Amino acid sequence: MAKSFLSKEQINLLNSCMAGANLAADIAHAHVYLYVRDEDPKYINVYGQALPLKEFVTHSANITGRKLRLAEEPLVGRTMQSGTVVTGKRESILGFFAKIKLFPLLDKKSRCYAVIAFEKNGANGEEDDDIFIDIALELMLNFEQRFSTEPNYRRLSPSDGIMIVDKDKIIVAASNTARHILSLLGVPKPVGLRTNSRQINWPLVGMVIKAGIAESKEVKKQGLLLSIRVLPLTPKQDTQAAIVVLTDITELKKKEEELLVKSAVIKEIHHRVKNNLQTIASLLRMQTRRTEDENTKNILRDIIGRINSIALVHEALSQQDSDVVNVAEVAERIYQAIITSMVMPDFKLESSFSADELILPSEQVTAIGLILNELLQNALEHGFENCTSGKMTVALKVRPYCYSLEITDDGVGLPPGFEIGQTNSLGLKIIQTMAEADLHGTFELLPLEKGTLARVEVPIRRE
Repeated sequence: MAKSFLSKEQINLLNSCMAGANLAADIAHAHVYLYVRDEDPKYINVYGQALPLKEFVTHSANITGRKLRLAEEPLVGRTMQSGTVVTGKRESILGFFAKIKLFPLLDKKSRCYAVIAFEKNGANGEEDDDIFIDIALELMLNFEQRFSTEPNYRRLSPSDGIMIVDKDKIIVAASNTARHILSLLGVPKPVGLRTNSRQINWPLVGMVIKAGIAESKEVKKQGLLLSIRVLPLTPKQDTQAAIVVLTDITELKKKEEELLVKSAVIKEIHHRVKNNLQTIASLLRMQTRRTEDENTKNILRDIIGRINSIALVHEALSQQDSDVVNVAEVAERIYQAIITSMVMPDFKLESSFSADELILPSEQVTAIGLILNELLQNALEHGFENCTSGKMTVALKVRPYCYSLEITDDGVGLPPGFEIGQTNSLGLKIIQTMAEADLHGTFELLPLEKGTLARVEVPIRRE
């Protein structure tokens, strides 16, 4: 692209125009092209292009950066040669002709160095095509880079209606969508009315024209909830016109409110489930204190630990708006609860916990919580049997294709000839079933030089 022929000021203007080209394409309902001269007068370069989101034009390939023969674009050539606005038709695809309006960009010597073209499908036109195109051009020419990140300058959606209002607050053009929305408010013919009239009464438009700063607000009128977004034609005081983007968000707000109510109900359900589980755990603790048989006490303690692990998942779900949970937070709370409740005062345990952030659906987190509970209980009950001290590490690791839960201890280790498939331990059976059937992963117990490594590894499923 022949940027070397352009001054810094011209390049800055072209870049600003392209920053606003997408919004301009939406407003004009047209495909926007920006052409610049080439060193060879027989050629032109495509500096950029933009396609409207509303797609009222025939789609064409992105040709930004391409060098074209001027003979292939005679209307562009005519605009560059004359330095005046040119209108006409162009065959964009075989047998299909689109309306095109071209505007020259002139240097200080009134020579055309670039052309902005708006190409529009004539079959899907608006009543005020030329006004929308002219306004879109002015928006591009006055667009500032900082507008690209401002919400009020976001692109338009198919449900957005557009109106053009002049400096006297008179509506001079309205898109078909805007006309339909206004007809629902009892304003069938908006063009010619003032935005501060009794039928409309939107003082925001006058404020934006006066201040030259984009604003937006929601207005409730005649049972409809409308979003009004007003953009000044130029970002300066007493601008010559304003672009009003009008959207009927009545149904959208209803759905949002319904989702909020549904979310609140689901959170309350999780909260109540957590409370009920904790009540069950409390009843079991009472039963444990009344039981004299040591074996029965151990079984009840195991059950209480499993219930508490599930309760922690529901507690996490009751505090957020989605059905996914950060596994690291739940795993750490289970780890702290088990260490606090199971480590005897006369046993010196040196332990550590680490976890990478991992967001998973609640059902998977429940399975991981139960697995962690069983692994910790198994390590503390059997790994350090007849020991007075020990070390234990708990790590949740996330890798590109899998995540793993690993627990190591320096305890007594595995008995000779140990095999998971032949054990009668309910805890190990629970771990194996959860890991393989629920998480589609693997579970293994490996002997270390001193102690044991328990590892559950689960592949990460990419949706």
